[in-house]
Amino acid sequence: MSIHPTAIVSDRAALALDVEVGPYSVIDGHVEIGSGTIVESHARIGGRHGRVRIGANNLIQTGAVLGGPPQDTSYIDADTELVIGDDNRIGEYVSISVGTEKGGGITRIGNDNLIMAFVHLGHDCRIGDHVVITNATQLAGHVTVEDHALLSGLAGVTQYVRLGSLCFLTAGAFANKDIPPYTIAEGHWATPRALNRVGLRRAGVDRDERRNLDRALRILLDRSLTVEEVVARIGRECAPSPRVEHFIDFLKTSERGVARA
Repeated sequence: MSIHPTAIVSDRAALALDVEVGPYSVIDGHVEIGSGTIVESHARIGGRHGRVRIGANNLIQTGAVLGGPPQDTSYIDADTELVIGDDNRIGEYVSISVGTEKGGGITRIGNDNLIMAFVHLGHDCRIGDHVVITNATQLAGHVTVEDHALLSGLAGVTQYVRLGSLCFLTAGAFANKDIPPYTIAEGHWATPRALNRVGLRRAGVDRDERRNLDRALRILLDRSLTVEEVVARIGRECAPSPRVEHFIDFLKTSERGVARA
């Protein structure tokens, strides 16, 4: 274990033997950090509020604040958590809060994510795997981001919104409704503008399936149809596939409402 002499590590923290902690970092309270994780200088992890569990092979960069109290006036010293998986890069001055009791008690970050500088992830957020969140993007509490989504810089997302798998939220966009999977969304407020063809192609999705998903999106963007009618029509007119089924399920389970152009 390599802990810089100027770092402060609580005796309640449990660090794997090969964890590195850089200058002037503070690890306080009930914190677990897995093998191979590097904490650079001036980071703050944990505190008097809740617990933090961090997996293996993460890079936590200068100034990150992980596991602070939720920005929620109803939170009072609850034993809630921030759980971070493996192989994530968490950039400079990122802030991520622990969860709240009313939100299920856990803020959860998956695996293989790139979270760039000055990002804020609010309490009870759920971030999947292979997600990219670009500089200065801000997520309010209870936001869900599915696998392989990409959020561009200076984007904002309001409470309880879901961002679907392989969606692309463009720079400066603000989302207050669910952004469907596989779409490019922009604007204030953000709505889907096109299929994320580049992202799908990079993910290995073939041309026929991209056309199939494009058909599903065009049906969704027909504002003469209700969401229920959209779901029924996609079921009739699009070839069955796991991605189409996920698209349909996303629409059917939306609670905030689905963004539509």
